[in-house]
Amino acid sequence: MLSHFARLAASIGHARTRYLLVAGGLVIGLTLAAVMTWFVIELRQHTIADASRELRNDALMLAEEEDRLLQSVEVVQQSLIEHMSEIGIDSPEKFELLMASREVHRELGQRIAGLPHIGALALNDRQGGLLNFSRAWPPLKINDADRDFIHELTMTNASKTFISQPSLSKTTGQWTIYLSRRFNGADGQLIGFVVSTIGMDYFEQFYARLPLSGGGSFTLYRRDGMLMARYPHVDMKVGKTFAGTENFNRLLASLNKGVVRQQSLLDGRDRLIAPYAMPHFPLIVLVTDTMESILRSWRAEARMFGATTALLELVIVATILLTMRQLRGYEKLQAAQAELVIAEERTRAAQALHTHEERFDTALNNMLQGLMMFDGAGRLLVVNRRMHRMFGVPDDALTPGMTYREMTDRVVEAGEVTAKDMEGVRERRTELIARNERATATWEISNGRAFSMNFQPMEDGWLTTFEEITDRLATEARMVHLAHHDSLTDLPNRLLFRQKLEDALAHVRRGDALALLFLDLDQFKAVNDTLGHPVGDELLRAVAERLVRHNRDTDTVARLGGDEFAIVQSRIASPTEATALADRLIGLFDTPFEVHGHQIVIGTSIGIVLAPQDGTDADQLLKSADLALYRAKSDGRSVYRLFQAEMDARMQVRRLLELDLRQALHAGQFELFFQPVVDLRAGMTTGLEALLRWRHPVRGLVSPGDFIPLAEETGLIVPIGEWVLHQACATAMSWPGDQCVAVNLSPAQFKSRHLVASVAHALSESGLSPLRLELEITETVMLQDTDATLVTLHQLRALGVAIALDDFGTGYSSLSYLRRFPFDRIKIDQSFVRELSSKQDCGAIVRAVTGLSQDLGMATTAEGVETKEQLALLRSAGCTEVQGYLFSRPVPSGDVARALRSIDEMLRQPVGTLVFEAAE
Repeated sequence: MLSHFARLAASIGHARTRYLLVAGGLVIGLTLAAVMTWFVIELRQHTIADASRELRNDALMLAEEEDRLLQSVEVVQQSLIEHMSEIGIDSPEKFELLMASREVHRELGQRIAGLPHIGALALNDRQGGLLNFSRAWPPLKINDADRDFIHELTMTNASKTFISQPSLSKTTGQWTIYLSRRFNGADGQLIGFVVSTIGMDYFEQFYARLPLSGGGSFTLYRRDGMLMARYPHVDMKVGKTFAGTENFNRLLASLNKGVVRQQSLLDGRDRLIAPYAMPHFPLIVLVTDTMESILRSWRAEARMFGATTALLELVIVATILLTMRQLRGYEKLQAAQAELVIAEERTRAAQALHTHEERFDTALNNMLQGLMMFDGAGRLLVVNRRMHRMFGVPDDALTPGMTYREMTDRVVEAGEVTAKDMEGVRERRTELIARNERATATWEISNGRAFSMNFQPMEDGWLTTFEEITDRLATEARMVHLAHHDSLTDLPNRLLFRQKLEDALAHVRRGDALALLFLDLDQFKAVNDTLGHPVGDELLRAVAERLVRHNRDTDTVARLGGDEFAIVQSRIASPTEATALADRLIGLFDTPFEVHGHQIVIGTSIGIVLAPQDGTDADQLLKSADLALYRAKSDGRSVYRLFQAEMDARMQVRRLLELDLRQALHAGQFELFFQPVVDLRAGMTTGLEALLRWRHPVRGLVSPGDFIPLAEETGLIVPIGEWVLHQACATAMSWPGDQCVAVNLSPAQFKSRHLVASVAHALSESGLSPLRLELEITETVMLQDTDATLVTLHQLRALGVAIALDDFGTGYSSLSYLRRFPFDRIKIDQSFVRELSSKQDCGAIVRAVTGLSQDLGMATTAEGVETKEQLALLRSAGCTEVQGYLFSRPVPSGDVARALRSIDEMLRQPVGTLVFEAAE
């Protein structure tokens, strides 16, 4: 070009040449500046669009995920409310009476097991007082009447969950959100509240695991404008309401529609904000990023392009100035010298242009995205190195000038992308070119990688960029997986299990059949207690693996929490398939589990319910399976039981009996009967055994065999046992002489830390001498924590009371009991006495026990003596004391004196004559 100017100057004059140089340089400079400006603006819009898309995707994902977490809270609360309604709680008084127990405390903890986002589950009475609490027993003396959820649910009869404003927990001192439901009676009367807590630190820890740029934030608002949580945390503004502000109103107007750019309500910074509402709760999730952070990379690129443009402009200006300077010397220089100067300047210009091209290539090849630019004819104009490396294409394999088809064939040849993968991209490109519009799509290829593609039409061609998003999609998929699976065993959790059951029931309504199996591990608690929770956790993993390995792929195996598992056996042809599966599952546990060098033997009990035979409603089937499991555990464990309709009726009777039993102690319906004990050597009564009776106002006299096991199972035996102890000691003080009183102690009482103190208090309050009190324990007590039990027994012996081992020989009898603790008395169970004259082995056992007792210095008492033949055999075997119907039935406390006089009269008769005849 300069050579042309030189020749032109020689022909028309140097002045005109200088004018043309300036004009041409100005045109080139302005064109270059305009092109670079357009490119930088387009790059900025592309950067903001990409950021907006990512913010929308993240906000939608977070809104759905947190909505599922809160739905699980609603499921727990609704299940608890239905349970309380089923057991007949229809008044505030019953609510406070029945739900304020350690058993309910344990049940609350079990209901939220496997739901780490729920900090605690609590019950509040209708005044706001804390009635029961999953976190601690006994519950702290706390009243939440000042909380907004108590006020709101008291004033309205809403049945949905109310989400409170964040506040400091009175138990942990941490920022906490309360999700509360009102518990009403059938008549709509307020009975109490079910409250779940979620710690603010859970949301912040949840958000902290997500990818976040330097200026990004995750925020949770209530729809009324109250700030619930934010990451990064803004402690001073949590709980503040922004309703009515212009910015918050703009957010409400844009819910689920797109991205808003405005100043942040919390830090005043210019931000892009993607607001999404949770589908089932009045909460809004905001995912934001500052414009400064979004445009940081763009500014760096813009500065680089600006510097490059400025450099080119300087080159052009320098070239023009240099040419003009040379033109002034053309009048004195020869044409050859002018050509030489022009050649040198051309070389320098070429070098400058080469430098610019190198810098442009550096910027292009260091982009994070793969980039391709095509002209209107579909030929490649520009491609960067990132595009080569992203798809494993050799450097310079994609060259300008090749067609789109040639370019895609080269990519397929590299092996990362298959021809089938590329077909969809070609079809999409053809469609977009025809429509001439910008679009973004996600492209997943057969090897598992995923890309975000951005198609941008230009005036004469189009621009396409590729960004790999494989890791981001994997993170999102992992979050969804964790929300639906048990973290310990990776089996479906209670939430996913419920969905699978509902899906299977949809097929049942179209003619299929299924079986629902509930499994509970036998002796699992003993493993945790003896070997520790890490071994217990590993055992649960091994059980889960064994269950999955021996079930069909079409069946669903889930862990519901603790040591409870469930199986949905879908599309069965007959109920025998379910029972056959149960037999196989029980057989799986015959093989010990190898865990950390321990051989662990456990069993499983199984409850089975069938659909549609037993119903097609998920809640009813779950309840029925639980009843069948309860029956299996009651029938000896390591068995299965099919649900039967009478199980539900029996459970309703049991629940009514439990309700009555909880009121019996306060209503004064218990009373003590006493059965005399006769000393065969002294020929006199030496004491009486206290026996508990329940005189129900409607049922009449309830058998101890019906209510004692229920009292032990529910924990009511502890307060009832304390009442028996105090009442027996007080009654014994009214007896003539120095008659002793024997009181039975339940294994549950030995688990209480207050047993020794209760015995001491009963003796002190009644004034009874410790020498007149005998405490009877069964062999079951010795099976518990042996060391702790022995410590308690020695503490009781230190009070001066006697200790007797009851029902010896009927359970897990061990001579080590007699060696480790010197009992004062061994009581021979009536099952041996009843068949003493008919079975030779019974006599041998009785003689062995009496002989052993004599050698160890212990007395022996035989129970259930009803005939004179039994009495004679016991006397000859060396038994020292007896009790039974032969001498007296158990009598109320008012008839004790008469019974003792009657026995004394019998004992004064000659042995072998009137004493037995009178007793008969």
